[in-house]
Amino acid sequence: MKTYHMYHAESISAECKLKEAEKQEEKQIGRSADQVFHLRLEEKHQRRSSVKKIEKMKEKRQAKYSENKLKSIKARNEYLLTLEATNASVFKYYIHDLSDLIDCCDLGYHASLNRALRTYLSAEYNLETSRHEGLDIIENAVDNLEPRNDKQRFMEMYPTAFCPPMKFEFQAHLGDEVCQVSAQQPLQGELFLRYQQLQSRLATLKIENEEIKKTTEATLQTIQDMVTIEDYDVSECFQHSRSTESVKSTVSETYLSKPSIAKRRANQQETEQFYFMKFRELLEGSNLITKLQAKHDLLQRTLGEGKADEREPEQIPPSTQARWMVEFSPLCYCILTVGTPKLSEYTDQRCSGLAARTD
Repeated sequence: MKTYHMYHAESISAECKLKEAEKQEEKQIGRSADQVFHLRLEEKHQRRSSVKKIEKMKEKRQAKYSENKLKSIKARNEYLLTLEATNASVFKYYIHDLSDLIDCCDLGYHASLNRALRTYLSAEYNLETSRHEGLDIIENAVDNLEPRNDKQRFMEMYPTAFCPPMKFEFQAHLGDEVCQVSAQQPLQGELFLRYQQLQSRLATLKIENEEIKKTTEATLQTIQDMVTIEDYDVSECFQHSRSTESVKSTVSETYLSKPSIAKRRANQQETEQFYFMKFRELLEGSNLITKLQAKHDLLQRTLGEGKADEREPEQIPPSTQARWMVEFSPLCYCILTVGTPKLSEYTDQRCSGLAARTD
């Protein structure tokens, strides 16, 4: 923005100087015409020399103005392209990445909590049958553990943190009324070359990101298999005695001392670290694709090469699309209606479409 404003200011300054030179030329030509019959030969020569100097000065200022004007247009184009990419990146963060980040950091928590509480329930039921009423309440709470609902409830509690902000708007400089990318000559060829480069780069990135996505999904499935093992039944610990000392002794000797437990935990930690690394690569890659796609679409509209491809829900990765349909579409409406009207209208349309697909 600062670069664009600087070049535009220089363009305005050069234009003023050019107009001043044109006025001097007109004034000098008019004066020479009035006095042409009253001047001597030597004075006429001086007048011609003065007119030539003014013409040269005008030519220089004309060249300077054209150069500054071109710089200003290029700077404005770059500003608009960056603005479009930034808005797309911020919007993607609030609509897609935040939900995925919560899923990433929350991965396995509910499954582990489920196993821990079921282990506690199994021990308590065998230790003291008179506490069945209280334990039934806890069991119901465990059965109702649902990561998607918990995440939705959490995001609804803090709408300002998960609602996309207003889009960055183009800030025109000193009366500049052009607010879109200019494809006029001599910039059209440059913009078309850049459009082709973006198209090629996007194709490569999408292939790379698809491979990372497949690896991430396979790793996620492995982790989910690890954390959903139903090993919470400890009834074997109560076969000989119902005392707490017997439970402690039996558990320490059998349940927790199994070598497979330590090995499984080590494998799970290693797999989780690998998943976090791949998930980060996936986010970074998809974020870069979003930015480049925004620039690509803007250049495509500017160059008039046809309507840009609409990003339908089918273009979203299948696993992410399924989660988005089930988890995020009801939340979008609840959260984003707190935000701007335009964003609410977009959310209503998007959520209604996804709801229809989910049904």
